[in-house]
Amino acid sequence: MKIVINAASAKIGGAVSYLRNLLQHLPPPESGYRFFVFLTADTAKLSADVRGNIKICALPSKDASGWRRLWWEQVTLRRFLRRENIDALFSTANFAVFHCPVRQILLVRNALYFSKMYRQMFLGKHGLRHRLAFALRRWMILQSVRSADVLMTPTQAMLDDLRQFVEVGPQKALVNPYGVVPVNSSLLGDQKVIPESPPAAQRVVRLIYVSLYSEHKNLSTLLRAMPLLNSNRPGKFLLTTTVDPAWDGAAWTVTYKEDMALARQSDVAPWVEFLGPLSRQRALELYPAADLFVFPSLCESFGFPMVEAMTYGVPIVASDTAANREVCGDAAVYFKPLGAEDLAQQVTSLVEDGALMGKLAAVGRERAATLFRWDTHVQRILECAHLETNPRDDRA
Repeated sequence: MKIVINAASAKIGGAVSYLRNLLQHLPPPESGYRFFVFLTADTAKLSADVRGNIKICALPSKDASGWRRLWWEQVTLRRFLRRENIDALFSTANFAVFHCPVRQILLVRNALYFSKMYRQMFLGKHGLRHRLAFALRRWMILQSVRSADVLMTPTQAMLDDLRQFVEVGPQKALVNPYGVVPVNSSLLGDQKVIPESPPAAQRVVRLIYVSLYSEHKNLSTLLRAMPLLNSNRPGKFLLTTTVDPAWDGAAWTVTYKEDMALARQSDVAPWVEFLGPLSRQRALELYPAADLFVFPSLCESFGFPMVEAMTYGVPIVASDTAANREVCGDAAVYFKPLGAEDLAQQVTSLVEDGALMGKLAAVGRERAATLFRWDTHVQRILECAHLETNPRDDRA
């Protein structure tokens, strides 16, 4: 069976992480599958070590955005599907081939286009050009959903938001959670439990927040909580984060200037270390040293870092959103998404309860190991591809 994977838009962050893990878990040559993976030349460098039945088809970076991508996707890729007698197409990032000549599985993974909170808080602050481009991309995604044979989302919360804009019947929809790479038990170390009565002056609580900076990541609420955590208390709370408003890629947002100003305040700066974007390996090295993982993001389709934190047995404090609750379940405590005071209260209450911290760590490890498996994720995709293997001549 021949399957094309369209990953042309995978350039940074979760999209590249997803692609790397997907390729590592595709079935081997003896399975009879052949895969053609389209991605940019830069991303192809990160995916060079693949099995013999996987062919990497690198595109110039200029062909993976704007009108060039639209032409490539709707014309060039369509011709390839016909010429190579492809059985199925897996489009990994929101946009589909319209009237596709083969069975098509579409992964919609960007929750911003369907989030009420994002529209209310951020979209209106952008200029007209940005808002028009946003509306056009959302329209393209909705048309893609209508064109796909199977619509896949990583969470039910993402699917529910999408259904506010387009009808998706139960036979067409598939909620398929992402996986996580298991951690060697020797790397987990001791459970992240703070003793119930440590010497107060010696208590140092290490918080981490791993993600890429964007306006919906809600860094401001976390920064506003830091003075509350560190005022009039013995011991200190230290935050290490890759969510850096000074990162070059943050300049398009409407929040980065405000967040940089917050970060420089005298009651915030001593307690926060900004690392900026890190390599995958370096980011993973942050988890074993952390006491708590804080995830204030307002809008997620899934949230890889939360599952990574669970895998490492790090208790989680997350904003109270449908997606975060779906992913973390009982492995986290939750705070009002825009409530810095509530965030500080939940963090302090948790670190004062060593038994609860231990429980969250254990529940998280078990949850990650049983619910978030890459082999299961890939198997569901292949099952969808097998439902109909012949190209359909009734399509344009």
